[in-house]
Amino acid sequence: MIGETVKAAGKRSIEIKQRISLPVRKSGRGIQTENYHIETWLFFPSSLQINRWNFPPQIFQQSLKNYIRLRPPTLMLRKFAHSCQQTLAEIECLITSGDSDTASSVGYEYRLKMFCLTFKRALHLEVRYINKVDGEKRELALINFSTTAAEILSHYRRMRDNVGSLAPENAKRVVDYCDEYMALIATRYGRQVLNSLPPSPAHSELRDFWRKEMFYRKANYPATFPSPTTDNELVVYRLNTLKKYISSPMFLDIRRKHGETFLAHTIAGFAAAIAMIFATGVAFLWQGKYGALSTQLFLAMVIGYIFKDRMKESFRARLFSTFRRWLPDRQQMIYKNLRQAIGKCSESFVFVNERHLPADVSAMRRKVHLLDIQNYYLSEDVLHYSKHVRLWHCNQLFSGMNRSVMDITRLDITPFLKHTDELLDELPTLEGESVIYSGKVYHINMIRRVTDGKESSLERARIVVNNEGIKRIEPVFMTENPEKG
Repeated sequence: MIGETVKAAGKRSIEIKQRISLPVRKSGRGIQTENYHIETWLFFPSSLQINRWNFPPQIFQQSLKNYIRLRPPTLMLRKFAHSCQQTLAEIECLITSGDSDTASSVGYEYRLKMFCLTFKRALHLEVRYINKVDGEKRELALINFSTTAAEILSHYRRMRDNVGSLAPENAKRVVDYCDEYMALIATRYGRQVLNSLPPSPAHSELRDFWRKEMFYRKANYPATFPSPTTDNELVVYRLNTLKKYISSPMFLDIRRKHGETFLAHTIAGFAAAIAMIFATGVAFLWQGKYGALSTQLFLAMVIGYIFKDRMKESFRARLFSTFRRWLPDRQQMIYKNLRQAIGKCSESFVFVNERHLPADVSAMRRKVHLLDIQNYYLSEDVLHYSKHVRLWHCNQLFSGMNRSVMDITRLDITPFLKHTDELLDELPTLEGESVIYSGKVYHINMIRRVTDGKESSLERARIVVNNEGIKRIEPVFMTENPEKG
């Protein structure tokens, strides 16, 4: 199944998180390459003047940022607690034996980070379960959360004390960073549960656990403990740095691929060849008629060159339009560990006519209008953004991981607000001569389709903006249809 979250990341940025679940392949040689395709249609009101003339593909590339993140193993908290002692014993052995291969999947640094991330995932699943149940089941789940999390943290800190005098200095720092991160995650999820549930005996037990961990953080890691008397700038900076450091095994690096593709060079060369044939043909014809050295031949060659240049550009544009499906506007390589290429991301940006929209996309756009009259005068500019991701060496890539990825897209909408109206509309009321003023809003509709070869999901959201930025994002509805890949 495909899960999706669209939210505002600030006043002028949209973040779209798309979980892509990849099929489990049989062991052995199998298929090691996976593909998924994400299409996004953005419907802009024509008054915003976001069209092919004002917004070429380069502008959208500058406003768009992509991330791809792997997902740690999924274990329930109790099951993770059962296996954590053995895992920590193996990590302790790696540290005390002086293992230097810290960055590989068998090194202690990688293993420690994966332990933290699996712990975080287990807490997340436990919180989600607690919010779904009630009554006695909720009480038992709250007790399980407190006691099991405390047990895991106790095992880890025991390992931390065991390696304290034997570990290299770098290993000690890594162990401390992970301890700080786990304490931070435990208090964060604990506070989340405490704030969402009413008081109860189990609730009080969870509060005791939360307070104990908060005191532990304050005593051992004051650099990430907030103070009510300061702006906590350094605290936030250290927290973000710590999160990025622990999560580094999950993120894949995406870099722009330099140079044009072979097909692009072939099309450009073919267009140039056609134009050159025309110019050379004109030169040969006039040379045969007026001789090798004549004013008429000189004029013919100048005219031939002029038309050759125009013909080359015309043929090039037509051929690129014909082969656009295979010619992305941007290609990016995907790397793991900053050096191992494990995939490619191809993106295309093009404005399309409403008449050329797929039937299901057009039907979804015309449903659930706020006003029925919008179906009669609707005038919009439609941007089609297509992203195709291809991952290879997947058996190695997903070793020890959840066989899925989180595709994250951030879109800066600042360029789209250039022509928004800053004037306030007057709204008279019945209260004497009082007048209410309200700013104008614009609705940007977004429809997205995700295809991973077997499943196709279509979702629509409404982005409400004004001249200051995003006011809110409203999900409209979602449909899923199985498709044979």
